[in-house]
Amino acid sequence: MISCATQKINMGRRWLGVAVYGAVLVTFTSNVHAEEFDVHVNVRAYFESAYLSSGGSLTYTRPVAEQYASLTVQSRNYGRLSSSAWICSALNDQTDHKHRRAFYIYEGTLLYGYDVKLAETLTVSTDGGILWDWYGGYEEKPRTPIAWYARQYWHNPWVTPYWIGLGCVTPTTNGRMCFGLRKPFKPADSFTVTPYAETTWGDVNRFRSNYGKGPDHHFLGGSFMFAVMGVLTEWRFTESCYLWGRYRHYVLYNKQARELINARDVPMAKTTYPIFGLGLGCRF
Repeated sequence: MISCATQKINMGRRWLGVAVYGAVLVTFTSNVHAEEFDVHVNVRAYFESAYLSSGGSLTYTRPVAEQYASLTVQSRNYGRLSSSAWICSALNDQTDHKHRRAFYIYEGTLLYGYDVKLAETLTVSTDGGILWDWYGGYEEKPRTPIAWYARQYWHNPWVTPYWIGLGCVTPTTNGRMCFGLRKPFKPADSFTVTPYAETTWGDVNRFRSNYGKGPDHHFLGGSFMFAVMGVLTEWRFTESCYLWGRYRHYVLYNKQARELINARDVPMAKTTYPIFGLGLGCRF
């Protein structure tokens, strides 16, 4: 009975989050004339060979299915309001001591953004707001973290630097910052290749959540760092639809974290790992 009640409460929270997103979007657009804003929708379904969490842990080394959808309302004078939903689920139900059982993740965001043109060839794009997760299957009962989220891209004709910040405020407090560089190339009008490299720093609470407390000699007080080098590809085969691909190579830098990972007898305990992804998407 308690388990059923908990599931109903978490289901209610998910629908409450959807309702809040919708109410904010309606409020944002109610005072703007139709000719003053554009609405953009992006949906994508894809598979990846492993799941790397934004917190830096290689959580799963078997294929996962993922779905993503975003809605952006872009005003010509008041910035933009965007909402997104992302779902990730395991494709098997392995429950032995080496593999975690099947899991299901829902993540939603609600962000406000604005672009500032600093020069003829430089535009700074900033978005910030809230991020909310629902984790099912990780533990005996689902978890529902809530975090602040911010990102900024410095768009220019050469290489685009960017940073992404996330700070969990409940049920535990932890944070991480990502810094990266990316450069899109267009070999053809319908084909884009974007190499990128990024490194992520996490604080002591995130370190302990991922790897355990460990010995006393913490790097920078217990933080950790990992890097991802990868390539995004996108082939647009109709005006709206595209084939999406991604290759990422994950490397954990922190020596203490690597030692703790290597001591584990689980397949997802990797300090370096390649991840492949492939899927289909549409933009409207």
